Amino acid sequence: MQTIQIKPADDLQVRLEDGSGYLAVDGQTVALTGYWHRRLADGDVIEVPDAPAKPARKSAEG
Repeated sequence: MQTIQIKPADDLQVRLEDGSGYLAVDGQTVALTGYWHRRLADGDVIEVPDAPAKPARKSAEG
């Protein structure tokens, strides 16, 4: 199943789909289900873009 990184919009507390708690304020990865599609459509959550991958460091040995 596809996943998505989202966070609550406008300082809302958004319940997790299974009711076990709330979506993390700074964002959380969740399975993209109908529940999260509705939260996105209602504006309760916003998608957080993935952080760009850090380039690999070259070793000092060479």
